[in-house]
Amino acid sequence: MLGLAFLSSFCFALSLASGQAAVPVFGEVETVWLARVFGLITIFALYLWNVWRWGIAPLPARWLPLFGLMGFLDVVALGTIVAAGNLPDPAFATVVSSAFSAVTVLLARVFLKEAISPAQFAGMALIFGGVAALAGV
Repeated sequence: MLGLAFLSSFCFALSLASGQAAVPVFGEVETVWLARVFGLITIFALYLWNVWRWGIAPLPARWLPLFGLMGFLDVVALGTIVAAGNLPDPAFATVVSSAFSAVTVLLARVFLKEAISPAQFAGMALIFGGVAALAGV
């Protein structure tokens, strides 16, 4: 499981760095569009594989508006990070975007009443500390 977490982190950083590098060549909208098309193809292929392999039932239609909202918010987030590729220090956007995991844990605490483990607290402190150090706070 830890190996998958490291692989996921590496792929996330690689995708943000390559997206920011693509902005000057292709433009912001085209870069985000390409990223979402490849992501959609990958998710659809994994979904079909899970349906075929595990017999998972298709998703209920009532979930589609929520998925649409999630997709819209994802595109806005990716668009702002990729657009930072045109700014003087695009690496800052990539580092600051890593704070989404800490925000996710905090939202789970607020809305789902989930406990925050000491390891999660330590991770959040490292994330926010790293962002603060890079920002020169």
